[in-house]
Amino acid sequence: MKISRIAMCILLMMAIFAGAVSSVNGECSLCKGGSSSTQQDVLNNEWAVFLGKENATTEVMSSTGGLVNPRYNRENNPSLQAEKIKALASVTGAQSPTDSNVSSALPSSHINAKRSDGFASVLVPLESANGSGIILDISPDPTELIPGAISIPYTKFLGPGGVLKPVSEMAAVLGEAGISEDDAVLIYGECQPCGGGPSAATYVYWIMLYLGHKNVKLLDGGIDDWVAALRPTVTHPASLSSQTYTPSIKSDLLATYEFVHSGTPQIIDARTAQEYKAGSIPGSVNIPYDRVLDGKRIKGKEELSDLFSYLDKNKPVVVYTNTGVKASMIWLALNLLDYDARIYSWQDWQANSPKLDIALQKAYARPNPVKIGDVVQITALFEGKNISSASLPKNVNQSGNETILTIKGCATCGFGSPQGYADLSSTGGVVKIGSTSQAQKSAAEKGFTVSAQVLSPSGDTVSRVVMKRIKSDGDEFAGIWNANVATGVYTVDIVATLGEITKTFPDAMQIEVVGTSKYKNLGNE
Repeated sequence: MKISRIAMCILLMMAIFAGAVSSVNGECSLCKGGSSSTQQDVLNNEWAVFLGKENATTEVMSSTGGLVNPRYNRENNPSLQAEKIKALASVTGAQSPTDSNVSSALPSSHINAKRSDGFASVLVPLESANGSGIILDISPDPTELIPGAISIPYTKFLGPGGVLKPVSEMAAVLGEAGISEDDAVLIYGECQPCGGGPSAATYVYWIMLYLGHKNVKLLDGGIDDWVAALRPTVTHPASLSSQTYTPSIKSDLLATYEFVHSGTPQIIDARTAQEYKAGSIPGSVNIPYDRVLDGKRIKGKEELSDLFSYLDKNKPVVVYTNTGVKASMIWLALNLLDYDARIYSWQDWQANSPKLDIALQKAYARPNPVKIGDVVQITALFEGKNISSASLPKNVNQSGNETILTIKGCATCGFGSPQGYADLSSTGGVVKIGSTSQAQKSAAEKGFTVSAQVLSPSGDTVSRVVMKRIKSDGDEFAGIWNANVATGVYTVDIVATLGEITKTFPDAMQIEVVGTSKYKNLGNE
């Protein structure tokens, strides 16, 4: 077959070009100089990379001279990321990718919104972190830290059961880490495993204010925000020379049992709705701690003002959770809004409140099942004592006609017991409780009362039955319920009350209502 002059020229030019490439580079940059099958494997892999196939190797992704799929290129090409930052910087007038204004051009989840003056005095934006004194990460076992940050896990301030350590021990923790009472401190961090978002950092902030630290602030964001703003991190904390930390207690930041029990403060239960329903301080209002959060950052002034608009600013506010850690989020919000706010714990309330030392031995209803409109007798039998010295607050002993509280630990610093601070007069090493003990004694003499709370299948309360003691010297109670309700299975909670003390026995029994209604609009709902 004859080959045309044009075809010969084309073949000659291709050979010259191939030789030139080989002479310049020594080998084909894509073929790697291997066998034909190896070269084909490389080309196939590179094609898989371009298409975004999962079976493409990482090595090829980094060595193909740009032959990568667009998604990988966007996510891993430093020059593209730099161009993105420059484009964002041009919006705010920043002159380079490292300009502090760049972070403000990032997506809203990565930046700090502008704060009002009162909030800005406590919450430090990311770009100002390095000029705010000692940076303190309170996360347990942090794996990524802001450069220059020291580490004190917040748990170092806590004893068994989450109770705060004595003041002297907390001061020693700060001093050993290199912090004195005169240092400026910026706190950030969180407890990832235990939840609560930034509440651990807020709690340490509250602790330091309680210890009398004057120059302490919170980072307005966490390590995730820091990383999202493309700021550098380190894997190991910095270390400082130890210092002597001298505390100066601000006792009005910590509520006591006596103060909470006095009826003076407004009380917020910052636990979950389920925990609140299971038992709470009388008169408290449930506002779960995460209501003040937008993601992991505290909400703005306007939103928080609306949330707490029902509160009286002329009255103090007590916020509590089980240990007080998560209560610090609500406390911070109130503090930023200039409320007189204090932290308390459900643990302390339970430890100091007199208790009903009783148990529900048996509860039943007759008849059961019952027809609609018929009468049911609900009976509850208890065992135990109404109230005893064993159920009184810790360190309380009965002596004659008065109750005395022996003071242990520091009576003025707030610790020794979790909320041991009390402005009470003492004589001979004891403090007389007076009216509280008399009220307990009076209630004990009268005995506890019982009621039955009937709940519909949907969980709503349909009736509350007052139950009477069957025998004057016994602990058996009975009451009558008219089953004027629709058919279904109804749950009964038994509630025992002694003065201000209430003990609930949930799901004590179930009553099945059957049959046809004798009343209009019943039975067919």
